[in-house]
Amino acid sequence: MTGPRKETMQTAMTEVLCAHTPAVLHCADLRQALAFYKDSWGFVVQHNVPGVIAVLRRESVTVQLWQRRADMAPQHFACRLLVDSIEPWHMALQSAPGQAPHALAEQAWGTEWGVSDCEGNRLLLVQPAWHPARRRAQA
Repeated sequence: MTGPRKETMQTAMTEVLCAHTPAVLHCADLRQALAFYKDSWGFVVQHNVPGVIAVLRRESVTVQLWQRRADMAPQHFACRLLVDSIEPWHMALQSAPGQAPHALAEQAWGTEWGVSDCEGNRLLLVQPAWHPARRRAQA
């Protein structure tokens, strides 16, 4: 009989929907991530404890950045974030550093567009078809 089989550990991406709750992301370098969200993506800092946590907001989206402890394994998230109007986000962020230009993805349930932050997290901006801004645009 052979011993236990060792499996290669891969960093998995966990996906969560953040409608009215903030996206909570752990960062290897909180200072760098904070600067990225402010300078590249136009978020405004609501709360900041240097080296511990930063809470940022842009329109209806709130993001909490936490400094990852040294003993924590890297983990990346894909967060679906509900936005009031996806077009301004798309226009502003498609040319942000490190982004490849992608078209908005029209789905039966609404519109989606994804960007990646400096930590490897994927933020999927979502505007549901039932959202008032979409109804006005389609009228």
